[in-house]
Amino acid sequence: MKKQQTPLRPISKNSIPPGPWAKSDKEKVELFAKHLSEVFTPQDNTQDPEVEREVATHTQPPENLQAFTLRELKNEIKKLNPHRAPGIDLITAQMLKELPHDCYLNFLYILNAIRRLEYWPTPLKQAKIIMILKPGKNPTDVSS
Repeated sequence: MKKQQTPLRPISKNSIPPGPWAKSDKEKVELFAKHLSEVFTPQDNTQDPEVEREVATHTQPPENLQAFTLRELKNEIKKLNPHRAPGIDLITAQMLKELPHDCYLNFLYILNAIRRLEYWPTPLKQAKIIMILKPGKNPTDVSS
């Protein structure tokens, strides 16, 4: 027998006083997004010129960085936990472990390019957020 699904409760748009209520999935998503954007502010990407000068004098130039080797890549892939959930790209640890040799070389080329250019692609910075209710908290409050 299947476990009976309990319907999701509406969520209050205001903490005090409670209401109006977000009842549809779309309203709930927008409410959570608004709450998260208020709680987690993005970092300011502007650089302080003094910090940039300090970093420039104490960091190695990119040409001194060692490229990853095929052996290092394979060793790191072996260490991956096969029971962890895949990322937003849906690639599992098992898939990486079963790659053919040519794919390892292409993957190595991409990783070394990221390191050489010192640029992390935006799609690799994305994450899927799953909201979990805190135990003992009011399920109708968005901050719970």
